[in-house]
Amino acid sequence: MQGKGLIISFAIALGLLSVYYLSFTWYTRSIESKADREVVYQMDSLEQKNPNLSVGEKESYSSAFTREALEKYSKDTLDLGIVKYTYEKAKDRELALGLDLKGGMNVILQVSISDLLEDFSDHSANPDFKEVIARTNQLQRSSNDDYINDFFKEYYALKSQKGGSLRLASPDWFGTRANSDLIGINTTDQEAEAVIKKYVEDKVNTAYQVIRARIDQFGVTQPVVQKVGESGSGRILVELPGIKDTDRVKKLLQSTAKLEFWEAVRLDDNINNYFVNLSQKLDADKAELNNDSIVDNSNSLVSKLIPAGNGNSTIYYVQLRDTAYVNTALKSPIANSIRPVNMRYFKFLWGNKAIEGRGDDNLLPLYAIRGNARDLPLLEGGVVTDAQADRQTGTYTNSVVVSMQMNSRGSQEWYEITKKFKGQPIAIVLDDLVYTAPNINDAIAGGRSQITGDFTMNEAKDLASVLSAGSLPASAKIIQVDVVGPSLGQESIQNGLLSFAIALAVVFIYMIFFYNGAGFISVIGLLANILFLMGILVSFGAVLTLPGIAGIVLTMGMAVDANVIIYERVKEEMSKGKGLKQALGDAYTWKGAYSAIIDANLTTLITAIVLFFFGDGPIKGFAVTLIIGVFTTLFTSVLLCKYFIYSRVDNGKSISFGNKFTLNFLKNTHIDVFKYRKVAYIFSGVLVLASIVSLATKGLNLGIEFQNGREYKVRFDKQVKANEIASDLAKVFVDENGVQYNPNVVTIGNSNQVKVTTKYKSNDDSQEVDTEVEQKLYDGLKSHFPNMTYDQFVNVGDNGQGSALGVVEYRKVGPSIADDITYNSFYSVAIALSLVFLYLLLTFRKWQFSAGAVLATLHDTVIVLGLFSILYGLVPFSLEIDVAFIAAILTVIGYSLNDSVIVFDRVREFMGDFKTMPIKEVINKAVNTTLTRTLNTSFTTLFVILVIFIFGGESIRSFMFALLVGVGVGTYSSVFVASFLLYELSNKKKGTVRK
Repeated sequence: MQGKGLIISFAIALGLLSVYYLSFTWYTRSIESKADREVVYQMDSLEQKNPNLSVGEKESYSSAFTREALEKYSKDTLDLGIVKYTYEKAKDRELALGLDLKGGMNVILQVSISDLLEDFSDHSANPDFKEVIARTNQLQRSSNDDYINDFFKEYYALKSQKGGSLRLASPDWFGTRANSDLIGINTTDQEAEAVIKKYVEDKVNTAYQVIRARIDQFGVTQPVVQKVGESGSGRILVELPGIKDTDRVKKLLQSTAKLEFWEAVRLDDNINNYFVNLSQKLDADKAELNNDSIVDNSNSLVSKLIPAGNGNSTIYYVQLRDTAYVNTALKSPIANSIRPVNMRYFKFLWGNKAIEGRGDDNLLPLYAIRGNARDLPLLEGGVVTDAQADRQTGTYTNSVVVSMQMNSRGSQEWYEITKKFKGQPIAIVLDDLVYTAPNINDAIAGGRSQITGDFTMNEAKDLASVLSAGSLPASAKIIQVDVVGPSLGQESIQNGLLSFAIALAVVFIYMIFFYNGAGFISVIGLLANILFLMGILVSFGAVLTLPGIAGIVLTMGMAVDANVIIYERVKEEMSKGKGLKQALGDAYTWKGAYSAIIDANLTTLITAIVLFFFGDGPIKGFAVTLIIGVFTTLFTSVLLCKYFIYSRVDNGKSISFGNKFTLNFLKNTHIDVFKYRKVAYIFSGVLVLASIVSLATKGLNLGIEFQNGREYKVRFDKQVKANEIASDLAKVFVDENGVQYNPNVVTIGNSNQVKVTTKYKSNDDSQEVDTEVEQKLYDGLKSHFPNMTYDQFVNVGDNGQGSALGVVEYRKVGPSIADDITYNSFYSVAIALSLVFLYLLLTFRKWQFSAGAVLATLHDTVIVLGLFSILYGLVPFSLEIDVAFIAAILTVIGYSLNDSVIVFDRVREFMGDFKTMPIKEVINKAVNTTLTRTLNTSFTTLFVILVIFIFGGESIRSFMFALLVGVGVGTYSSVFVASFLLYELSNKKKGTVRK
């Protein structure tokens, strides 16, 4: 064997590098396990003394204890003799786990491009500009393009309708005085378009920097903040591992930190008369609609308003449950039509926090703010240079405040404002919520001010953080979020490792039993494969996810497949009377086993690359694992195992490729597969027809990725029935118009865990609606959690025994990103099939091979989809079509093609060796000679997938079921569908494939 020294040297070097990179993870885990034990002890002691701590407070204390413990245990460096490194350096280079394995939060934020365009046009009132914005907003609901591109598309469409009279450089579009140095009167549309795109890109970059600064101040370990999509898409990905207080994070991320100072107006006769008049008009309108002169005064607007006392800057207090009604009333056409002239520029804003009222209902303060024709505040918060959370130590209450320092310009303007409005209240407004509206007693000089309110220290710190980091250039909303509780992540790790260990052990035993000495060498190759794969993952900084673990196990299946192809070829050559060395020499050639192995692995590589570019999150992790696995498999199963085998043979030692039970397994079979052609056609026809009928009538259980909405995994401390939970929730999921939204509730895994999917206000992905849905979820299920607060319920509660209860996982997908996911998913499948078709066409140089393989793969894909449709609701686990399912379909495509390629590779070989043999006999002979490989590889892979399906945890059960069905159907189709299709497409009379 040539190149033995190079192969073993490379293997040793790669092994040492892998151990080196994995040592970081071992070191950090050992340090963290010590710290965790100490933190658990400290938290237990703390909770015994303070049993009523909120989730946010617990997380704050836990983070502080963890930092202290890590500082203590990480002082000693790890000394390996050759290298030394500290805990901090090791942490940066350890194996990163995905959120599905360690818990946390994955968020995609969408910066509002329409807000940026409004700002750049100086809030243009031009009706054509407003129309283009409205058209773009409408188009975005179904478009997969970026907002800025759709905006220009609609602009040029309207310009064409108007006869070319519109210009982007017009003063009432973007050619404003403020933009005069960028866009002049003679600037063309194309030039202005480039300037506008540059402005949007710069502002998105600013938003990225602001969000990153906020996250840094939040103190999260190993956060990920990165821009996703095109430069003008406005999307920012944020990953926060280990986060528990998710509500706090959502508020922190979405707050624009738009700080403003407005004139507040106390309740007077004008305001009171306006609300009384509005209430009467609304009641009259309601009576007219109902054709009823009697109106229930207890349900009128004024009945929901509690007047504030004299001298209070608040005008009314409203019970939380009535705020939606008051909002609707204030936004009604009647409210605008009857507003007095002296209240034309008034606006009504809510306070940022409810106060305790009588009984169980909390009250939210309502403020009246006096604006102006341009809707500009007295002073904007951009003048704030620093903000700190403090306690008023000299006061009786020792309350928490946020102290602000303004720049010189702000200090001067603030002095003039406080001088002018002495004796009147000034509202401090952040993101359209009034935090406080103090009465100005004297003019304030020096620019030092305080924001007071009923803050907790965490809330004050977050407010100070967003003010210090700066405001976002536009509003940002969460369009997709995945939240996994830490305990659920720990369960995923345990289930993943358990399934991995069982699958590994079974494959090892089987290979040694079936191939004896050669099987033992394949086990060494598999172990090296896993070591190299993990080492490369760490060195690349890749993230290991639960689908990534599945990718590792599938890599094992690919490695076994390569070994089986080689070993069966060796046995086949030896059965022809060749000696061991000659048989090995023939097997380890392109004409022997290499062509089949390379073709099979490259088709898998193609699908994995497509998945990498079009996948997202955990699916991308699966693709990365599979891509690396292809290369490590080719090295270990082909070259390294070959080195070990030749080392024995060259030293005069023998090596066995089986035993008396396995050496002659399926040897010299002469099965006429064409005898079953009609049966196979009928069987496949029935399956495909049933699948198409079910898909057309029953459809698929689409996940929220493809239709948008919110999804919650809720765990109880007792068994529950899904239909009863659905009935409880249907009572509370009712909107302001009385429309009831029946949630979809299914049992997940054990009978004490359900998945709740709701379309309630799914087209509104604002933070307010997120909170509203969570509150309704809690209200509907409160009877099942009598001792759990809302805070504990939504932030992963605990029953005191280490088992998480309440919401253990949460997902949200907004309508815009749902369209993108749907488009990308189908696009990725189409691209994968097209690329594989082209590859096979180049490899086999005859279209019949490509067409046969691709048609067989389509056959497998339709059946997998059909079975998901047919069995949905009939099996005790979820068969939801999500992004992971698309990954499974692409994997099935790769596996099905692998099987077909192995058979077709032998067909091509026999067509060259037996030029006069009829095509039917060639195909028959090819199928028979590859039968052992087909069954060995398929059964091994199927067993591995079955183990993961049973022990891998509920989160990937649907994913593994798709693989299980796909591999089974793919094995069948490679023999009974792809082969027959090749025959049907061939020139049967001449016994050749048509040219």
